[in-house]
Amino acid sequence: MFFEVVLLRRDGLRLRRNEWGPPLRGTLRITEMDRATNNAKRNLLQVNLWESYGTTSQRGLAIIFDPVFQPYPGDGLLIAGTEFQTNGSQRICEYRQVWLCRPVSPLS
Repeated sequence: MFFEVVLLRRDGLRLRRNEWGPPLRGTLRITEMDRATNNAKRNLLQVNLWESYGTTSQRGLAIIFDPVFQPYPGDGLLIAGTEFQTNGSQRICEYRQVWLCRPVSPLS
């Protein structure tokens, strides 16, 4: 399904409404990573936001792990989970992230 997604946190900190960036637009996919293919050594549920470009190509816009789906007033939902980022020292940081997801037409 095609969604417009607004990231509600940056580096784990909640953003004020006037600090929200422009929405990302793409297709949400929910998949499971097998414990044999990740460093967590456990099965991970993940949500990917994919953008189509060209005729057959896609690129990942955002990813969130261990998602929790929450209702949102109106025509959307919130997805809360963990976001992994690499900082300048090549260490991996884990941050809490929340996405505001609203369904939209892919042609709009």
